[in-house]
Amino acid sequence: MIKKREYLFELASGWEWTNFEELAESIPNALKAGPFGSALKKSFYVQKGYKIYGQEQVIKEDPFYGDYYIDEKRYEALKSCAVKPGDILISLVGTIGKVLILPDGIEPGIINPRLVKLSLEKKLILADYIKKYLESSLVRNYLSSLSHGGTMDILNLTILKTLPITLPPLNEQKRIVAKIEALQTRSQRVKEAIDAIPQLLDQFRQSVLAAAFRGDLTADWRENNPDVEPASNLISLIKIPSPNHHLDVFEKSSDYELPSSWVWVQLGKLGLLVGGGTPSKRNFEFWNGNIPWVSPKDMKRDRINDCTDHISEEAINKSSTKKIPKGSILFVVRGMILNHTLPVAITDAVVTINQDMKALVPELSEMSEYLLIASKFVSKKILFRVKAATHGTRRLESPILKDWAIPIPPLREQKEIVCQIQSFFKAADTIEQQYQETKANLDLLNQSILAKAFRGELVPQNPNDEPASILLERIRAEREKLQQQTKAAKKSKGKTTKSRSKKAPQQPEEAIQLELPGMEE
Repeated sequence: MIKKREYLFELASGWEWTNFEELAESIPNALKAGPFGSALKKSFYVQKGYKIYGQEQVIKEDPFYGDYYIDEKRYEALKSCAVKPGDILISLVGTIGKVLILPDGIEPGIINPRLVKLSLEKKLILADYIKKYLESSLVRNYLSSLSHGGTMDILNLTILKTLPITLPPLNEQKRIVAKIEALQTRSQRVKEAIDAIPQLLDQFRQSVLAAAFRGDLTADWRENNPDVEPASNLISLIKIPSPNHHLDVFEKSSDYELPSSWVWVQLGKLGLLVGGGTPSKRNFEFWNGNIPWVSPKDMKRDRINDCTDHISEEAINKSSTKKIPKGSILFVVRGMILNHTLPVAITDAVVTINQDMKALVPELSEMSEYLLIASKFVSKKILFRVKAATHGTRRLESPILKDWAIPIPPLREQKEIVCQIQSFFKAADTIEQQYQETKANLDLLNQSILAKAFRGELVPQNPNDEPASILLERIRAEREKLQQQTKAAKKSKGKTTKSRSKKAPQQPEEAIQLELPGMEE
């Protein structure tokens, strides 16, 4: 945990340490957390009225987003949580420290329990300066260290009041904000430019695969190797019978012309399609082995040699799961992931699989690497044949998978295709790694800018700027004077009321009798 004394550092000349209580406006509820949840139930919401500002507006940085409202009666009861233009809203739960400055033109309303609102003294502090300050890693780390909660961080107003705040002269605040915004604008332009890289790399990889499985990638290779044995000879070595055609699957998936030495082949012809199973969870001995038991959660990489769960030989002997040899192609055939992705991988070790998966065990092991890449290439099209299953999940039927057409070149050309694809993908992976490093460096740069800003190192200081200490003292004096005037006014009002009560004429005793309900004669 970051302690306050560890957080403080030596400030630049003319700067002061302060806190939100000193920076708050001299108005009631200037620093205010949202109401308790019971005071703002969803059953209180109406179609139109006073707006409820919550995390959704702060996270999106859009105060005009959302359409939750309460009526005027509820608003009056919760008016201490009301907001106005210029107020700062801070998220308290999950994405802690996220900040939104409310602009002119907002709808009247209140904050919900997940926010804090700050109304700060404009003579002392710029809202934009505080927003940048709260976005710095220095402050985020401080708040995170003091927050509480189980699965997510939770802040509160008490914690925020402990936050030490660096206060420069007001004019220097303006220069700091302007400099930060200028540098962050340049950084954002770079980020937007490089953020196109992942999509471009994905398009590049898809183009490489498309060229490979049309035969374009190895067109020159075929010209230099005209005597290669055609793929039809290779397929004749496979003894597995061709599966029955399922609807129009094979016809629709073999929809373009291949080079003369290539051939379209059903996936189910190229190897045995094997299912999996789950040994009884009640038997501890089944789950005390060293044989990988692969399930969809493990299918996040192209190559599988180990996984989270392991089973024993006894489990295999006494359940429907089977050993899957090295070089097999694994498919997820049931699960919600099939809404958007068909995971495919190759085994680099003997494994077992659960019932939500299928394994293609190639009859010709020399084809395994090619079949991995070919299966990943056609996986996006296979997704269109996925159907709904029970309990709202998704499933890929085995007849569809077996009947899917795979473009098969001669064996030597398969190896050349694998080699070229791996070479192109390696280059793309290198560029993607450089992108990730650049993106991380940009984030570090932005935080470095903020760190320098709030240590007084980002912009030059002007000796003519009024020091923050003098500004603070003047505001304190104004507040003290206001408090004394308020006390004097209350005291004077009390004397007047007392004087009037003394001068009031005495009424006959019977005239001041009170009638209480239920006590009438």
